[in-house]
Amino acid sequence: MKKTIKLSRASFPGVGNFSWMNYFVNILSKKYDVIIDAINPDIVIYTNQFYRENEVDYYTNETVRGIHQYDDSVKKVFISGEARPDFNTHLNKGDNYYALGYEHIDNERYLRFPTLVLDAFVLHNEGGMFDTPFDWLTEKRDGSKILESKKHFCSIVQSSNNLDREKLFNLIQEKHFIKSSGPWRRTVPDKDTLNPHQYHNYSNKEYMGRIDGLTYRDKINFFSDTVFNIAYQFTNTDNLTQEKIIHAYAANTIPLFYGNQYIEEEGFNPKSFINCHKFESVESLVEFLDELYKDNDRLKSYFEEPIFVDNKLPIYFNEDYILDFFSKIIK
Repeated sequence: MKKTIKLSRASFPGVGNFSWMNYFVNILSKKYDVIIDAINPDIVIYTNQFYRENEVDYYTNETVRGIHQYDDSVKKVFISGEARPDFNTHLNKGDNYYALGYEHIDNERYLRFPTLVLDAFVLHNEGGMFDTPFDWLTEKRDGSKILESKKHFCSIVQSSNNLDREKLFNLIQEKHFIKSSGPWRRTVPDKDTLNPHQYHNYSNKEYMGRIDGLTYRDKINFFSDTVFNIAYQFTNTDNLTQEKIIHAYAANTIPLFYGNQYIEEEGFNPKSFINCHKFESVESLVEFLDELYKDNDRLKSYFEEPIFVDNKLPIYFNEDYILDFFSKIIK
């Protein structure tokens, strides 16, 4: 008989990140009977995202709670895409505090777990784009077929300004059309613009728990007829890798990646994407892209290369990697 584990979440927005919880529930269910219980949980997964007090958490069907509303007898696991799980704000609060994150930290209550895994999982779990969570990341790709589907040079969907991103956008736009849906630098007509709020209809049961994934699905489909995708992260933070590169690969584009200078240490195959950190200037990058764009054989080689070196997913995609860590917490 499996041991029963009562699980909840805290400091999450009431309608967001369902797949983050589903990911952990799916893995823990292999060893435990998992019950969602926001009132008397054994373990609370929490983050630092914006939430409104007195809002309904549609995942737990209870009022949204902040982590401060659970006493120290409850085991707490912090996870965030961007915030560093440092010792002062998380791990140093007590023996019942644990953390997952992108940083390389040596602590028995910490596990390195970049949330790019969850960014890929949401495309399956909420977006319904793939039959399995991660098999698409290792499937062989047909470069000729992919290249035939391309109509435009590159794409981007962005809401915030970033000086590095802006400089690249401006230089490319001098020579090529950039397919951009904005709200930052929109280039497509109104009828082709993505609506990021169209799934925020909480009376529609089909959308509940799928808002993030459906929005990402639309964005990836928007990218799919372009050769390159400007996958510039908002911050240039060492070891932090988020959804940008995952979405570019999902759309079968060649990611133009910038934001984590150690991106290749995450296992991504340098022959399958453009590491913009390696160029001396944005001008030299654009010159390289211009030449590459003229050579169909070279473009096809990028599409046909495996996404990860030797076509092997990094260890943090392995379910046992996560299950072993939580097993130590549950004991």
